[in-house]
Amino acid sequence: MKEYLDLVEDVMTNGKPRQGPKPEGTIAVFGRQVRYNLADGFPLITTRDLSKSWLKVIVPELLWIISGSTNANDLHKYGSNLWDKWAKAAEEKVGYQNGELGPIYGHQLRNFGGQVDQLTQVIGMLQREPETRRAIISLWNLSDVETPEGKHTVDVAPCIAMFHFAQMGGKLDLIMTQRSADIPIGVPNDVAEWALFQMLIAKEVNLPPGEFIHNLDDAHIYVDQIPAMKELLTREPKVRPDVTIANSLTGTIYDHVVEDFQLLNYNPHPPIKIPVAL
Repeated sequence: MKEYLDLVEDVMTNGKPRQGPKPEGTIAVFGRQVRYNLADGFPLITTRDLSKSWLKVIVPELLWIISGSTNANDLHKYGSNLWDKWAKAAEEKVGYQNGELGPIYGHQLRNFGGQVDQLTQVIGMLQREPETRRAIISLWNLSDVETPEGKHTVDVAPCIAMFHFAQMGGKLDLIMTQRSADIPIGVPNDVAEWALFQMLIAKEVNLPPGEFIHNLDDAHIYVDQIPAMKELLTREPKVRPDVTIANSLTGTIYDHVVEDFQLLNYNPHPPIKIPVAL
């Protein structure tokens, strides 16, 4: 997608050196917005092949988060071991055991503050009052990230901070705010995963999906990822793929399986090997 390539070029051109919490340094910009019209196709990049990510990251992680789970072992039933390495880190650094990750995405979405199922509540709001301005989901709860003394209570704090849904012109738009955005690895998966989330919510409220609007706070490229991004920028984007979603067994958002999601007409460039910062 040209929108994504423009973002990569922006960070490569305007990024300032920044260390961050990991040993690998970054170049970063602060405060960007990218808009994707879902009527133009599904926003999965075509400048490198993410077919494996579709089956092992994007769909499984979304279903796992919607379930409310915060245990990496529960993700295995969706065919993914994506969070296993972070479960190990959470055990070593924070003290969680048996795959537990602490109050991360699933907890914040379905049990915010220990009591609020934000997903169910927001779907209800959009169904009852389609033009509400209050259809907001927050995945950032500072008290669940670290103590007032600065002790971390999770190893990986949610990078996605907030969603804001709005009915505009008979379609369901979504603004996603991302506090920390790894442009080469994280962002292509995040855009696809949460655009799929938008499509699921739109299905629940009987609207077509409209714009996916991505707000990026700290948008960065790790220094050792720069050569791969230079190669990516030499490639021309291709036509966006399509996605179909079958009904779940219960007809609701909560009981989908990976096989319900079909990626169609995806013809990307070959993969590029990109280092992952751990």
